[in-house]
Amino acid sequence: MLTADQLAIGQNARLEEIKSSPLTINFLEMGFLPGKQLTVVKKAPFKGPIAFLIDGNIIALRTQEASLLEVSPL
Repeated sequence: MLTADQLAIGQNARLEEIKSSPLTINFLEMGFLPGKQLTVVKKAPFKGPIAFLIDGNIIALRTQEASLLEVSPL
């Protein structure tokens, strides 16, 4: 299974699972819920933050944080 940091710019995916971590609650509060569709909007160079579009909101995550989100491409 892919993680969100492995997606290409413009690629759509469905969030399948959030890996267990201290950030799990934060992801849920930001709207990263299993079953939701997300799209990669921008990626900063040199493994910088990644901007995701989810439910009409653009949310940027660090690469390490995005690697905690397991997704399936659409």
